[in-house]
Amino acid sequence: MAAIEIESLTKWYGRTCGVEDVTFSIERGEVFGYLGPNGSGKTTTIRCLMGLLRLGGGQIRVLGERVAPGRGTQHARIGYLPGDFRIWGRAKARRALGLLAALGGDGGSAARREELAERFELNLDRAVGDLSKGNRQKVALISAFQHWPQVLVLDEPTAGLDPLMRQTALDLICEAAAGGAAVLLSSHDLSEVSAVCSRAAILREGRLVEMAPIAQIVQQGERRLKVWFADGSRVGNVPSAQLPGVRIVERQPGMLHVAYQGSADAILKWIAQFPVDRIATPQTSLEEAFMQYYRRPPNAGAEANGPKAPKGVQS
Repeated sequence: MAAIEIESLTKWYGRTCGVEDVTFSIERGEVFGYLGPNGSGKTTTIRCLMGLLRLGGGQIRVLGERVAPGRGTQHARIGYLPGDFRIWGRAKARRALGLLAALGGDGGSAARREELAERFELNLDRAVGDLSKGNRQKVALISAFQHWPQVLVLDEPTAGLDPLMRQTALDLICEAAAGGAAVLLSSHDLSEVSAVCSRAAILREGRLVEMAPIAQIVQQGERRLKVWFADGSRVGNVPSAQLPGVRIVERQPGMLHVAYQGSADAILKWIAQFPVDRIATPQTSLEEAFMQYYRRPPNAGAEANGPKAPKGVQS
């Protein structure tokens, strides 16, 4: 049984779509990336998962138990880091973290708290309100990890951290997954997603447009050809009618860098009419593959005219 199961999740805010018909599951020991720009529905999904919002449709189960809005569902076994983490400003970090741990039953987290503070180089005897943004983020991370949770729900966990502390956070995520925890990682930083996630889902306007292993997402993006021409030959514009879907990424005297989708046959035949010196095939990054889902026009069908309002909502 999966640790997190989300089935046909739908949430509207009046006539505005939060998420619609979102379905995915996360296995124990898996780090699952949840991707999309601001307003795509990531935070709505997370708040529904944590029981902070009432679902408009569908259901969510965490560790086998159905999530009910307004009720603590398995919170003693969940580590939650919200994107807008706020805590008592006057309390010292150690006291504040202890109170948060007590709300979930503590579970002997004091030693773990000290260990994490040492790893993050955080002074727990300072008031939370006196800490820098980066150090407050460390408090948020310690809060999520201090009770050895079986499920981690992390919304932008490395925001505000310097590179060293960012790597410490990513190491913690990997260690938790290796210990059997299921991790939902929502992030704008695609490099960290590719570093720790095995699979990812991509949201666009509240709907899932892709869910696949990271390697497959990259492969489904545009492919690249970088061509150098003999004697610095200049090449004209790519004929769009003959080569639909081909675009120029970079052009220099004697060099052409193009992106294409599908078979390379047509673009290679067009290139062959010029004196070619050498060809390279640069690897597509996750960032580039991700952007393909936002450059391309919406697909026909449900996404063609954007999400449709639920019954009873007038547009």
